[in-house]
Parts: sequence; structure tokens; C-alpha cells
Amino acid sequence: MEIWHYAFFWKALAAGVALGVSAGPAGVFLILRRDSLLPHALTHVAFVGVALGFLLRGAPLALALAVTVAAAFAVMEIRERAGIYEDTAVGILAGLGLALAVVLASLARSYDVRLLTYLFGNILVVTREETLLALGLLVVTLAVLHRFREALLFVSFDEESARAAGLSVKTLKLLLATLTALLVVIGMRMVGLLLVSALMVIPGAAALEVARSFRQCLWLSGLFGGISVAGGLAVSVTLDLPPSGAIVLFSGLLFLLCLFARRVK
Repeated sequence: MEIWHYAFFWKALAAGVALGVSAGPAGVFLILRRDSLLPHALTHVAFVGVALGFLLRGAPLALALAVTVAAAFAVMEIRERAGIYEDTAVGILAGLGLALAVVLASLARSYDVRLLTYLFGNILVVTREETLLALGLLVVTLAVLHRFREALLFVSFDEESARAAGLSVKTLKLLLATLTALLVVIGMRMVGLLLVSALMVIPGAAALEVARSFRQCLWLSGLFGGISVAGGLAVSVTLDLPPSGAIVLFSGLLFLLCLFARRVK
């Protein structure tokens, strides 16, 4: 229990809670758009940026951020210009991204502990800069979702009507995709590329089960995201479990409790 007295634990807690509170509300819009697989596909693309960083001896996090944001724009263009279904575009992106990442990682000869750090994450080793980045992303995410929540909700349910009403549907979709990409890249250092998509979707799904209004759903999703990280991290350090796995399992427990609460009403 001495870990509770160390600065690195509280730094990890601050960064993780900021990520969870940011990811929850963003995940709600993805679920409503039936686009909850987008974060999963973007993790494969972020893996490309990490492998490219090892190959070029550059900064994996910065390259992953650039590649993932570019991919978020690309998948939107594919949907618009090719006229294919959204889940098909996401599936293509995920497959190509993972294939390219494997090739680049092989060329970089980086199949070692460095790669595992990004795949599985370790929130307890986040740096001060990454903590500040997570807190900054929290401010940006909440500000954007507060400003555009009604427009994003309109687009999520009926794009044609939103377009007829004068909304810039493409811009709003790109805005949501960009936020998703940023959350994926920041989250991969904390819970890993393999699990960050779950942290974006599960708290939002839990909130949708019990919320009585859309506004309440956004607040609850952020709350559940923050609780998932804090609770999972506490369980991890107490029982000596992997932090990323404990965090996502804790969010899954919250979802099951919300599901049960809805069924017994």
C-alpha cells in the first residue's frame, strides 16, 4: 500500500482519469452513429505510426498521432467518395493498418519490450508531459463536445436532415473522427493499443443503459470513464495486476451493473 504515497501513482491517476472522462462522451457519439469500431481500426493505424517511429529512429508517439489523424480523415474520404458502408471502410482500414504495421515492425526489428509497451500500455510509467497532454485533451474534448453536442447528435441520427438544415455534416464527422484519433493515441501509452478502444466504448454503452436524457448520458459516460480508470488502477496496485487489463475489466463490471439496473426497473 506504500504505492499510494508515491508521486508517480498520482500522476498516473490524473492522466488516466483525464483520459477516461474524455473518452466516455466521445464514445457515446460513436455508438449512436453505429461507428464504435472506428477506435479499434485506428489502433491498428496507430500501430503503424509506432512501428514507423522505431524504423526511422524518431518519436513513436508523435508519428502515431500524425498517422492516426491522417487515417481518420482518409476513412471519411473513402466513405464519401467510394460510397461504401461505414463498417466496410473501417474493416479495410483495420486490415491494411495491421498488415503495414507488422511489416514495418519487422523491418525495424522492434519485436521487443518497446513494442509491448505500446501494445499493452503501462499507465504507471506515463511521463509528466504525457499527463499534461491528457489533461489538455480533456479540456479540448469537453469544450468541443459542449459546443457541438446538439449538431453532432443531429448528424448521428439523420445526416440528410442535418445537411438540409444547413449543418456542415462532413466537418462535424471529421471533428469527431479527429477527437477519436487523439484519444486513441494518448490512450495507447496508458491502457495499450489493444484495449484503448474498449475504454472509449464501454463507459458510453453503460451510460446509455441508465441515462434518462442525452445530457445525463454524456455526464454519466464521463463519470463512468473516470471511475473505470480510478477503480481499475486501485485494484491493479492492490492485487498486483496489469493496470490496463484491470481498468478495462472494471469498466466492463460497471457496464454489467448498469445493464442489471436497467433490467430490474
